Amino acid sequence: MNEMLTRQITDQAQAVQTQSGTYTWYLNAYQLHGNLWLSWQTTAPFRAQQGQIMVYSGQFFPSNPQDNVKAWQWDNVSSGGWDTGLPYGTGWYCAWNAQRSPNGPYAYAVQLVTG
Repeated sequence: MNEMLTRQITDQAQAVQTQSGTYTWYLNAYQLHGNLWLSWQTTAPFRAQQGQIMVYSGQFFPSNPQDNVKAWQWDNVSSGGWDTGLPYGTGWYCAWNAQRSPNGPYAYAVQLVTG
């Protein structure tokens, strides 16, 4: 009886296949009506966990992506263009962040600095 149960588990384990894919995330900064606008898109068929678009106050990306935030937006809102309300210019540190699984700290997915 024990041998039969072991065989069934083995057969099921052999039937499982691991799938993988390569996806790209894009973050774009541009000027519209004098303000900094951001747009984003991905080739992934899923949303990053608790994805956020961030603009930082300061001249660097903070070690904790949740610190020194000047403006932010959820990544499932306005992906075609988001008016940050900030004046366009050089030196804005912008990022697309997501939570590490499961419900872990935030991490940078994409970073850009306006030039």
